[in-house]
Amino acid sequence: MPIRNEVHDTFTLSGDHEHRVEQLLEFARHAARVAQSGAAPRMQDALVELEDALADHLAALSNAAEEDKEDAEASGEAERGRQAWRPLRAA
Repeated sequence: MPIRNEVHDTFTLSGDHEHRVEQLLEFARHAARVAQSGAAPRMQDALVELEDALADHLAALSNAAEEDKEDAEASGEAERGRQAWRPLRAA
């Protein structure tokens, strides 16, 4: 996967609050990756550590979302939500 060596000055967030946090973390991770190329050695090391930490946080959010889905399935909450969106049938 090629790395784009640009970081835009502006960006737009969308979705719910959790998704917006993921977008911000992904943006920060990309910015840290791009900044590594011109950084001094110690700064480059710090940026690599930051990128790794952001990747870990993104993975933790993804895992939490999956576990929440699994919990909703196990409790029956997910099925109730799916049924709520089904149209009513005429008797």
